[in-house]
Amino acid sequence: MSAQEEAGAHMLQLFEAMGMMLEEKEFYEFAMPCLEKIATELKSRYPDVPLMVFTRGACYANEKLSKMGFDVVTMDGDVDRSTARATVGDRCGLQGNYYAAELIEENGKTPETVKETAKALIDELGPQRLIANLGEGLGLGGKESTDLVQVFVDTIHEYSEAKIKESA
Repeated sequence: MSAQEEAGAHMLQLFEAMGMMLEEKEFYEFAMPCLEKIATELKSRYPDVPLMVFTRGACYANEKLSKMGFDVVTMDGDVDRSTARATVGDRCGLQGNYYAAELIEENGKTPETVKETAKALIDELGPQRLIANLGEGLGLGGKESTDLVQVFVDTIHEYSEAKIKESA
């Protein structure tokens, strides 16, 4: 990860992609100390570089991760958004977790349904300290509609800006 920063990365992301393979007790015993050590070391070397973490299947650890020096924690696609925001508070940002299936026309999705669900994401997580993205990426085998993807991106930008102005 140091090589990434030294090559010009503007943010570093740490993945614990197998978090779901450990029971919670084992995750805290084995994975968490490693994540903390890595976060501490990277923050001491590069204090101005944002550090993001994703613990697939172990989002129960997000509160502790938000207190360990990570600037952003990533939510799994199935995590309740309001709970996630309440869990990390203002300590760090959140990344996630729009449902990619909302971008498939075959599922009956339309620009109107995408606008509605994208706005719900912002309403539940707030427009600040948020990286709005797909919960687990596209992974839809090309079924996603590029038009609906564009509606998602545009709605996130426009609605976030409106909500920020509203609260100013």
